[in-house]
Amino acid sequence: MYLRKKRMTALKIKNVLFFIFSAFEVMISGTYIVSEFVYYRDDPQTAWGAVSMKESIVMMCVAAVVFTIAVISTRHLGNASFYSSYFEGDLDGVVSFADLAKVVGKSEASVRRQLHFYRSVYMTGFELSQDGSGVWLDSRTCLCECRSCGAHIEKKVYFTGECPYCHSSDLHAKVLSGEHFYSVSNDLGSGIGRPDYYRSGSLKTRMALYWLLFGLGAFFTVILFCINIEDIFHYFDQEYQKKVLLDPSNHLNSYELIKAHLLNSIIYTSIVWAVIAPLTVLRFRRVMAISTAHAIARFFSQSKTPFIKAEELPALAAGSKGMMKRMRRAIRKGYAKNCTLEVHNGVLLIALAKKTVKDRCLSCGAPLTGVVDENSKCSYCGNLIMGVLEKR
Repeated sequence: MYLRKKRMTALKIKNVLFFIFSAFEVMISGTYIVSEFVYYRDDPQTAWGAVSMKESIVMMCVAAVVFTIAVISTRHLGNASFYSSYFEGDLDGVVSFADLAKVVGKSEASVRRQLHFYRSVYMTGFELSQDGSGVWLDSRTCLCECRSCGAHIEKKVYFTGECPYCHSSDLHAKVLSGEHFYSVSNDLGSGIGRPDYYRSGSLKTRMALYWLLFGLGAFFTVILFCINIEDIFHYFDQEYQKKVLLDPSNHLNSYELIKAHLLNSIIYTSIVWAVIAPLTVLRFRRVMAISTAHAIARFFSQSKTPFIKAEELPALAAGSKGMMKRMRRAIRKGYAKNCTLEVHNGVLLIALAKKTVKDRCLSCGAPLTGVVDENSKCSYCGNLIMGVLEKR
């Protein structure tokens, strides 16, 4: 509801292409530049005058800029999706920067700057308050109901997860934002004793893939590092160079050529290592985030209340400082599902099994289009979409 989806998709594709381009240029142009300067280390003017030197330097600069843009853009896309999911679960229409700062783990000033930027690039459907206190979401109408007894419930009571009349936790809210209708409900019963409910369905496949990529990356990182160390030792080992020179099958017929060959090998393996090693670390971070998703899913499946204080997570209670950061990453990456971080009455909570259904009729499940006011009806079953409401 709050994302510019077409633009987001285009930007994600752009980032993938930028990453591929920058990695390719670093390995090609970077290797050429370093090898030329090392080979002509006694005559740098000759290296500067090499045929493709200027073009290679320009392409390396372009690759650095492109890579930086892709990294920053990827991070902002994830943040925008995180903010959007939080806004969709809000029923008051106003979100304070103080609450958002606790949810995302940043300062209020940082959140304010991000949302000011995101509003013009990634997101829509909200305005920043003039006094700088928070965010005003699009004008909306909403009604909170108990599905057991049909009672209309105040929005704040909805967050307690219990109807004050029949004490049922089967509650839901109807929300109208712009021309879209969506419902927010609590489906806690589906998650009790089922860890899979709180983690992505493809998590096991992703875990296996990331372990494989991490293993391959670690293997090649170690191999390249060993090759590099060996070449460095050989570069200063005259006995080795003498053996190579006397080898009849060798085409290098001077010590200078042997050293130049070793230098080229050192440069190439160093650059490839510099590309593979960070990617390997990133794969390991993904593995850690998935492991966190598995751990919190098991804990959430044992809960019988729709809200858990963040400080009650076992790892946080034990003093693990990185747990909250890893949990935010797991939620942002989509590894953990049906759980969101929220702030109520100044306390950071984890909301469980909050289910959002967009543009669907609550009665028959048919798709809805053109919902523009509180009296709209489903064109399939004829049921009133919103009913009697409080309108802001």
